[in-house]
Amino acid sequence: MIGISRYTRILALFDQAAPEWTVADMSKALDTSASTLYRLVREMVEAGMLEATVESRYRLGAFFIEYYRRIRLNDPLVRSGAKFLEPMMQQSGLPCTVILARLYGNAVMCVAESRARGAKFNTSYELGRPMPILSGATSKAVLSTMMPRIARSFLQKEVNIAPGHLVALEKELSALRKSGICETHGEVDSNLVGIAAPVRNDRLGVHASLSLIMESHMLTDDLRPGLFTALSATAKLIERFMADTLHEDS
Repeated sequence: MIGISRYTRILALFDQAAPEWTVADMSKALDTSASTLYRLVREMVEAGMLEATVESRYRLGAFFIEYYRRIRLNDPLVRSGAKFLEPMMQQSGLPCTVILARLYGNAVMCVAESRARGAKFNTSYELGRPMPILSGATSKAVLSTMMPRIARSFLQKEVNIAPGHLVALEKELSALRKSGICETHGEVDSNLVGIAAPVRNDRLGVHASLSLIMESHMLTDDLRPGLFTALSATAKLIERFMADTLHEDS
């Protein structure tokens, strides 16, 4: 293990299925010597990334809570979520979830969300969870914020995408750029529909989307035009908010 990957490989072990680890178990999982891991874990504990529990076990530390607070206070896209998502959810009048998601490496990640009390379903777009970039309105709207040649280069790195799928997806993204709205049914979660509008700020390097997710049977032809308009308008408000944030900081 070299560079920062020494630490990120360790951190990636900690998930819902295995929230605590011993150094011995880390050594087996990562095929790395226990002596190396003892040194790295000691450094991570000192930094607050990990903390000791009982029986020589470790879990994620409060370091991440501190920096999540800093992100909420300082990141323009996350700040816009706190300002605009709940009004968008209330305006819809539906039992839905409204999310902001952004490009995250080769994936898409939800960075802010607002959920109606009446929404009884679960969506895979959970806060902080990396999601595939090729499926769902949320992800496709993020892709559409890229220049076509950049998006193509990005997509060609996806080893599992078939040539025919690549061509079809590029046509879909082209249409999305013109309409400003993407609607998909059951591409990520069965029985759920996602409607998304692109959100972009070149100076901040933000490639994102605003999405409304609901149960498929809730979306009617009468509701669709109003939801499209509301999502597009709110996406523009978020873009303006981020631009204004830049002016405030300059």
